[in-house]
Amino acid sequence: MSESFKTEDLVDRLLLIVALNSTLVHFLISSQVEGYVDPDRVDSLAQGLIKTRSWIEEATTAEGIPDSTTNILSLIVKRLTQIESILPKLSEKAKQAEKSGSPAAEILSLLEGESKATTPRTTTATSSGLTSQGGDPSIVPLVTDEPEVPTEPFKKVDMENDEWGIIGQTQRLIEQYSKRCHVLLPTFWSEVIREIHKYQSHSQYIGDVIEIPSKVLAKTVKGLLTEAPGARLLQDLSKRRAQETYLDASEAERIQRAVAKYFQGLEGVLTENLPDGKEKIAEAKGAFDGFGWGGPELEKRLIKRINQQSEEAIQDAEASTDPARAAIYSELAKLLCKLQHAILAEPRLRQILADIKP
Repeated sequence: MSESFKTEDLVDRLLLIVALNSTLVHFLISSQVEGYVDPDRVDSLAQGLIKTRSWIEEATTAEGIPDSTTNILSLIVKRLTQIESILPKLSEKAKQAEKSGSPAAEILSLLEGESKATTPRTTTATSSGLTSQGGDPSIVPLVTDEPEVPTEPFKKVDMENDEWGIIGQTQRLIEQYSKRCHVLLPTFWSEVIREIHKYQSHSQYIGDVIEIPSKVLAKTVKGLLTEAPGARLLQDLSKRRAQETYLDASEAERIQRAVAKYFQGLEGVLTENLPDGKEKIAEAKGAFDGFGWGGPELEKRLIKRINQQSEEAIQDAEASTDPARAAIYSELAKLLCKLQHAILAEPRLRQILADIKP
């Protein structure tokens, strides 16, 4: 039986289309300006678009809607379906671009490989020693110059180092509350902390680079399990949904990409080639402008907390007189925004936000 729509309901759906359109336009323009397409943001947009298209599609068969309005809605559904088919391809291209690096890096890598292949093995050794001896091939140098190996700004290892005890504290908290709360969302954020701790660097700033975001994320986990409204919502959810304590491979992969992007953004700090603080803050504000809220079916109060933490990180960056800390807080704001898109992009996590909505 066809559903009868009130005018207010139809207006809500059309306003959602306007909001979605604005979001897509902002995404396209910001991606063009930044020269980078975030695959998690693409996937979260795709999830929201599917829900919106389905919601609008319902209205095309409703009673009491003029034929002209139905025709317009059908055209909107058609356009959303076309975009829906394109976004996965864009996401895949963005993921490939992240793995392969920038075009400049690829070209330099190719050139370096070519020079090694075409240069005789004896050329380097003889040129460093014989040339300095006037070119006499009968003289063999006692000491040859070793090529200087550049120090990596950071590297990822297999096992995390829980230097500040944050991982252990967070894990114990989740285990403690897992008997009465659904813990998949807290587990997601705790795994981000664990991933951050898998990075190492010789830089004097590595402590702040790891500890600052980890403390913020530990606060997120604690808030979800012990404070309103998260604690009550997750308790209610545990009565309706089976407990889930492990991430899927795709969920873990999104965390890994987000954390890798965080460290890449702080390469200048870790090499003590401190970036322009204002430029970093501007980048963070750009990411914050594109923060993902999801569709009308999602519980917004938990999302709002992540939004607030991102905004607070930007404020801390603006208040900091230390360029390094300003950069760290800016990248933290970007990390939170990217992880929010990752949650919206994953059907299981997104469904939890829908299930806990009263």
